[in-house]
Amino acid sequence: MSLPSAVVFDLDGVLLDTTENMRRAFAATWRAAGRPGDPPFDRFLDHMGAPLPRILGALGLAPELAAVYTAESTRHITLVAPHPGVLDVLAALASAGVATAVATGKSHERALQALTATGLAPHLDAVIGSDQVARPKPDPEIVLTALAALPGGPDPAGAFFVGDSVLDMRSGRAAGVGVVAAGWGQTDPGTLRAEGPGHYAETAWDLLTVFGLSPAPRESSHGGRGV
Repeated sequence: MSLPSAVVFDLDGVLLDTTENMRRAFAATWRAAGRPGDPPFDRFLDHMGAPLPRILGALGLAPELAAVYTAESTRHITLVAPHPGVLDVLAALASAGVATAVATGKSHERALQALTATGLAPHLDAVIGSDQVARPKPDPEIVLTALAALPGGPDPAGAFFVGDSVLDMRSGRAAGVGVVAAGWGQTDPGTLRAEGPGHYAETAWDLLTVFGLSPAPRESSHGGRGV
């Protein structure tokens, strides 16, 4: 199996375990909107991959409340951490000379904040946020923009996109890249499989096999919903 021309990753739920950070930020946003009862966090997760203002709008919240969410997310940035195996995968790709990028529903600034706080920023060659494209996921623009930002402009036909949402699966497929469903992320595995990804990885370490790289030693635990 030949090595990928490049690998593009979604951020939340794929590279980073942001679930508890998002839970607290969304709860603060729900309260700021004056909504009663428990915040419907599961419904929030159903829209993963979309820009934050669009997610809030889908839940009947004013897009302007994104400022509340962002402030609370920043306050709890220490709750964000790389998923087990992610550093192994990024290191293996770098050693093999495979360029890597992020294509995320987060804004570019917030994506860099999270990647810097968790030490992942130096391990990635490009970061593209939803505010840097005209058409967010499921449109392929963000994946293609991430590839174009990499050295040499890798051929999409030889590249992969790793995501954990329905929007990710559809965006990657429309971009003409190999689509890998991240089973350790924030979407039920059955829902991801129903989208027909080219590959399914139960853990981050399983990506090494998908990419034709040598397996790395595994730790015993992993985060995310649905695993």
